[in-house]
Amino acid sequence: MSFALSSFHKDAARWRRDWIAVLIWVSIPLMLGGLITILMGANVKPSGTLLLVDEDQTFFSELIVGAYSAGELGEFLNVEKTNYDDGLARVNAGEASGLLVIPEGFAAAFLESEPVTLTLRTNPSQTILPGIIRNVNEILLDAGFYAHQLFSDEIETLTSMSDDPTDAQVAAIAVAIQNKMETVAPQLFPPVINIAIVEPPEEKPGPPLALLYMPGVIMMAVVFSANGLAADFWREREQGTLRRLVFSPALMGEFLAGKALAAGLIITLVSGFTLLLGFLYHGIGWTHYPVSLLWLMVSGIALFAWFSALQMLFTNQKIAGVVSTLLVFPLLMAGGSFFPLAVMPGWIATIGRASPNGFMADRLTTEVTSIGAGAIDLQSWLIVLVGAVSGLIICGWRLRAGFARA
Repeated sequence: MSFALSSFHKDAARWRRDWIAVLIWVSIPLMLGGLITILMGANVKPSGTLLLVDEDQTFFSELIVGAYSAGELGEFLNVEKTNYDDGLARVNAGEASGLLVIPEGFAAAFLESEPVTLTLRTNPSQTILPGIIRNVNEILLDAGFYAHQLFSDEIETLTSMSDDPTDAQVAAIAVAIQNKMETVAPQLFPPVINIAIVEPPEEKPGPPLALLYMPGVIMMAVVFSANGLAADFWREREQGTLRRLVFSPALMGEFLAGKALAAGLIITLVSGFTLLLGFLYHGIGWTHYPVSLLWLMVSGIALFAWFSALQMLFTNQKIAGVVSTLLVFPLLMAGGSFFPLAVMPGWIATIGRASPNGFMADRLTTEVTSIGAGAIDLQSWLIVLVGAVSGLIICGWRLRAGFARA
């Protein structure tokens, strides 16, 4: 047991000096997870400015202004009145989404059914808001055309009146407009479908998507660190440590136990820091933290053991490093580090949960999203423990079978 502790202290001191590698294992998943969390939590609406030059200054031109600033359209489109020169300069400088010019005589031309031109200039560096402005403008023009066709008699009566119409004339026009609206209402606003309101069964809201990303991102840190720690066996071989251990079979088990404990410590520090930030950000109950951290430590030792066994299959460190690195990224992709298992298609999620890191991330998700602590079942703990022990046994076999003597 004293030799196992010596092996543990040796590896811990070595990795303490190589703190840059440990920092990389933490920083890459942390940056990725931070960006994903910010993007998933952001609720950004497009916002822009429509510059409007009203050269007509009439009731009809004010209707156009009101159409752009009313309802949901007004939530992301700010309408500012300006003059033509200033508005054109601002659009050309990219400071506004569009410039709409209502020419003088617009109302008179509308009432007389004469041609009139509305000038719209849009910002070429934008696509969504200029398109919305253009579509709204076309809808308003179409609505004005059909309104003129429908109420042509009333409009003609209005234009032929004197400047001071009587109350009777105004009332007559209002009644005529009302009668026409009642006549065409069934055609303009027909009931498209019959709606039957059925109350759905009440469902509990699921965890937020950003929270579902967290276990996969943390497992990314565990996979990176386990793969990096596994390469330490090559360093031991270059220094002749493994060659001497072959002649002391009794010490081989303690040597592997010490390396597994050191790897578990490093992985606990790496994943524990990321886990701590996730708990703080998502407000997860702290009773889940010790169980989650212990799960990550045991899972990390199991991954370390199997990555070590994999690297010992090859003849040189370069090939072993390339192969293990190539294996890491498919594991991360399938295991929910880039896309949560909960949002994957069913068959892909099934494959992902069968992968080692996917299985571990899935159980960590169960723990952090459950009401009470200790949600990971006993069978899952046994699977990970058996994986760690069997991986270390294979490592010992490979060391005795020739890897240490090479």
